[in-house]
Amino acid sequence: MVMRAVLLYLVSTFPKVFDQPNGSKLELVWKGRQRVGPRKHPSLFSESIGVLMATSRRFDWTKNWELQDVGDKEWLWDNIKDKWELDETRKEPTLALTSGDEFRNKKSKWKRNFYTRYATYEKRISHRPEQLSQHEWVQLMEFWDTPEHKAISKRNRANRAKQIAKHAAGRISFPQFEEIMRLEAGAPPSLGDLFVRTHTSLQTLDALDDQSREYIIYNRVNDLESQLAEMQRVAQEKEEERQLEIEKIKPQAQEKDEQRRHEIDEMKRQLDAQDADMETRLMQKVANFAQMVSRWYVNMLSFLSMNVIFSL
Repeated sequence: MVMRAVLLYLVSTFPKVFDQPNGSKLELVWKGRQRVGPRKHPSLFSESIGVLMATSRRFDWTKNWELQDVGDKEWLWDNIKDKWELDETRKEPTLALTSGDEFRNKKSKWKRNFYTRYATYEKRISHRPEQLSQHEWVQLMEFWDTPEHKAISKRNRANRAKQIAKHAAGRISFPQFEEIMRLEAGAPPSLGDLFVRTHTSLQTLDALDDQSREYIIYNRVNDLESQLAEMQRVAQEKEEERQLEIEKIKPQAQEKDEQRRHEIDEMKRQLDAQDADMETRLMQKVANFAQMVSRWYVNMLSFLSMNVIFSL
């Protein structure tokens, strides 16, 4: 009867996980020991582990997760891997990290909603979490009523009060948020961008607290400085590439200059040769003309001399 009730609860609460065809399993994407996707599957994975814990009647909620029976943890692993794509490399992070966090979250939620909210034993006993049996709930309330637990609880409250920075990630882990942002932007986000996303209110679009605001401002200044440094680095690289290109083409330019000088010298030599040839021919013509004039003059003198002789 109890198992039937448990199965009905599982199917009605998480139909996507527990009401699947035989052999069908849900996928998980891992990054190291953390689950990061796809989308809501990491949260659904944790919640399905919590449901199995709470409804199995196997675990002692007055003890820490690390002190739970090894055989009960093995039972949890066998049941959860029937519904999820898990190999043995995921056993340790599932049982140590994910299950431990879910175990503590369950107890914290029950204490906040069904124990601390009410001041009397009668009120508390009448508002039992539906996942727990009457016996389990009485044991857990008696555990919370012990002086030892109250002292630990008081110390934990004081420590939480010192934690100034808050975040808006909820049950989504930071690695999972990082994967969501990577899928949205097509590239991994910087640590600064991840901090801004997880420490900014979706309603006000402002930082959740003063410490987060200071860090966001500091991070944005650092981002601007990083961008400026990157621009300077790129400019320096381009200048170095330009200088290398200049050094590369300089011999070619010098070779072309030398070739042009040779061409000019050759043209000058040819022009000088042409000038010398023209001058030689001109001098030859002048000499020929002088000879012609000289012969004409001699002939003219001879002619005149003959005329004088005949006239006598």
